[in-house]
Amino acid sequence: MAKSTTELLRRVRDLMENYYHVAAYIVPSDDPHMSEYVSANFERRAFISGFTGSAGTAIITKEKALMWTDGRYFLQAQNQMDENWNLMKAFMPGTPTEEVWLSENLFPPNKVGIDPKTCSVSKFKILSKKLDSVGLELVPVKENLIDLVWENAPKFPSADVFRHPIEFAGKDSLEKLDEVRKKMEKSLCGSFVVSALDDIAWLYNLRGNDVTYNPVFYSFAIITKDSSTLYIDDNKISKDIKEYLDGINTSIKPYDKVYDDVQQLSGRILLPLSTNAAISEAIPIKNRAVLMSPIQELKAIKNEKELEGMVACHVRDGAALTEYFHWLSTQVHKPDVVIDEVDGADKAQYFRSKEDKFVDLSFDTISSSGPNGAIIHYKPEKGSCLSIDKDDIYLCDSGAQYKDGTTDVTRTLHLSEPNAKQIDRFTRVLQGHINLAMAVFPPGTKGTCIDCLARLPLWNVGLNYQHGTGHGVGSFLNVHEGPCRISGGSRMSKHEMGLQKGMILSNEPGFYEKGEFGIRIESLVEVIETDIGPDDGKYLGFRTITMAPIDRKLVDVAMLTDEQLIWLNNYHAEVRDKLKKHFEEQGKSPELLEYLDEATKPLVK
Repeated sequence: MAKSTTELLRRVRDLMENYYHVAAYIVPSDDPHMSEYVSANFERRAFISGFTGSAGTAIITKEKALMWTDGRYFLQAQNQMDENWNLMKAFMPGTPTEEVWLSENLFPPNKVGIDPKTCSVSKFKILSKKLDSVGLELVPVKENLIDLVWENAPKFPSADVFRHPIEFAGKDSLEKLDEVRKKMEKSLCGSFVVSALDDIAWLYNLRGNDVTYNPVFYSFAIITKDSSTLYIDDNKISKDIKEYLDGINTSIKPYDKVYDDVQQLSGRILLPLSTNAAISEAIPIKNRAVLMSPIQELKAIKNEKELEGMVACHVRDGAALTEYFHWLSTQVHKPDVVIDEVDGADKAQYFRSKEDKFVDLSFDTISSSGPNGAIIHYKPEKGSCLSIDKDDIYLCDSGAQYKDGTTDVTRTLHLSEPNAKQIDRFTRVLQGHINLAMAVFPPGTKGTCIDCLARLPLWNVGLNYQHGTGHGVGSFLNVHEGPCRISGGSRMSKHEMGLQKGMILSNEPGFYEKGEFGIRIESLVEVIETDIGPDDGKYLGFRTITMAPIDRKLVDVAMLTDEQLIWLNNYHAEVRDKLKKHFEEQGKSPELLEYLDEATKPLVK
């Protein structure tokens, strides 16, 4: 049911017109660190609109309220927003960007307001340039207007920070700081303002609980040639953590003090793309070096310990997911047993929670039956979700945080007999998944250049999917991590990092039939060196590290090439061997082992 926003919009418009004198107000999804997922107190766009997807930008004018979001969330946004809101389908033909819409619908000398702490330095520049070109003005509004109308808003998080041990981190913080300073020197920067929460957590080998499912903590950092300062609320730091930070020559200051201290910096200052505009605007233009964060580059290439942990946790995670699917396949066929989508998500979490080193989920489980599977980032809720239908397709996109790694896996299955259309679409998605898994490419190739391999089987019959094919994944960090990705060429970024040995990405093509079903097959892959290529540099490929069966009954073997069939059978053999060993060590039931054997049997033409 859509949230009623009429009164909230009236109050915001009153502030805009009578107190702040702006003709439009922009409400991004972002916190001061440009995080994809934010703590509850920063969910302002969701509060004002009712739309809870992780990506979107709202614009409020005197007469209109508009929401820009991407293809993952079109259906969700339509369902969650009331009649006050207009959906703007970002990246689709005919949809203007926010700055273009503003420039075409407002008139000089109108002003457009935004909280600069919720806007990145790069986005602020784009907005300012476009608005200036038509006589409009982008003005920073220090007080967030949504906060002013949000009664009983959640408080700023205050969870304790904890150590991420070297046995999992693989590299100590002093070594990381040294690597960062070398990158700073190469960029001719004497100071570096670190804003991204996962960058800070990685750099200091610390983790937190400020953002649900993301083991990060709200903080900033400033690194210079000879100093390191962490800006964080004191109530999050124990005596042991203070001693640890002191041991790596890092001082501690209050979280908000960063806005004062950046004004004292001199020389060339490295500001990553995730820096908010309130920080960047406090620094003279001549001193700003807006670049990709060197920590992102270092963090994206996992060290041996991190890779070891990622591989190990995916065996445990795949075992838990397989145990869930076995449970589900037996329960749904029992008379008078009703399992809804939330029950399914909770049961999957239960099985994961029994595995060694489990900490939490890595995102809300997308447990979706039938037509709900077509809502790409669907979140089931008690009272409105569907029962899992044994006679329809079931899509489960889930993952977990373990002390030694992060998982993200999607499997689509049919609990009885699929129809011809479902088999065809699933097989095409599987072909794309295998095409990408088997890809070989030169070092430094950008993911946008190989995205088409996953889409080609769908493109061949005029079909597609409205989301990226792959994203980077952190090591006991954010499940979505830049700067590497695999996505359509129309979204290519100059800041996208070429693929290199040691990166971890997802491989997740899909297909979505509105009102009917959704299909997605997602596994995480490690970028590895192959034995193919010239002597001066081996070409790269992928090793699939997710260990979970792919539903055989949805595969039309006749559509697969011989190479694709060999890959699938080899993958299932590896899954069977690793999970069987894990189950036997845990003393699991013969029925579960039989289910695993059946789920991973070789397919033949």
